[in-house]
Amino acid sequence: MNLYQGCVLTAVIAFVVLVVFAIRTLIQILHTAEAVEYLAISAAEKVDKTQSTFALIDNVSSFLNSGVFKAAKVGVDIVRHLRDRK
Repeated sequence: MNLYQGCVLTAVIAFVVLVVFAIRTLIQILHTAEAVEYLAISAAEKVDKTQSTFALIDNVSSFLNSGVFKAAKVGVDIVRHLRDRK
């Protein structure tokens, strides 16, 4: 075997090793993408479950900022003030 045959053999072996590593890397990327997709679906389901809770909190917050609550608070403050005077 002469020098050129040795270089060609080395280049072919290096190319085969490169192809094997490229295939393994692509398989790992595929598995990672599947895991990320699963996590995204799982997170979306959990967000959907908690969305009603956030809607309830928003409704309570709106009620606390509404005029009805403020009027009730003023009424309670007046009653307390009148009780304290007696």
